[in-house]
Amino acid sequence: MKFFEKYKDNLRKKTKWSWASDIVFVLLILALIFPATRTPLVVFVKRLTLFGPSVSEKDNYGKLSQSDLQWPLMDRNNQIVTLSELSDKPIFINIWATWCAPCIAEMPSIEKLYVDYKDKVNFVIATYEDQTLTDAFLEKQNLNLPIYRYQIQEPKPIQSSTIPATFILNTKGEIVVSEKGTSNWNSDRVRELLDKLIEEGK
Repeated sequence: MKFFEKYKDNLRKKTKWSWASDIVFVLLILALIFPATRTPLVVFVKRLTLFGPSVSEKDNYGKLSQSDLQWPLMDRNNQIVTLSELSDKPIFINIWATWCAPCIAEMPSIEKLYVDYKDKVNFVIATYEDQTLTDAFLEKQNLNLPIYRYQIQEPKPIQSSTIPATFILNTKGEIVVSEKGTSNWNSDRVRELLDKLIEEGK
């Protein structure tokens, strides 16, 4: 009996803010339990906590060989394109999937970067998924990004066991950024690095 009396007393003492926070907590738990709401919730939380990637002019994560640069990808017009054909400019490679909540969370930042740099940087947003899936995703998310489909596994220097995985190459095929996980790609540091790579590639 004492337990119930104490419980009722605590309920009476709760403020409106306490009740509100309890309700929000319960709703978050329910959202995580049910699959239909899990992905949107994870995307929302990830976007709230996005940070710029680790970017340094001194970073070097290896280099793609001439063989690696022959990695074939199919564009949205069903044309085969290789990295070698795109190496006249810096290359921004993002490996993702439509079911990946962290991938979805960073897409708007990639889109903003793409809008400003698409004429100076070659963007390769790569996935193994079918074009019908990716086209539907782009339409739903109101995105306009250059999606490429795998034809074979990616070259070893840019292989990743997790997605999203993002790499930035200079015109020599050197990997100057290698980032796993969600990031804000529309950051000042990324833009400064791209500007530098563009200037070096002239």
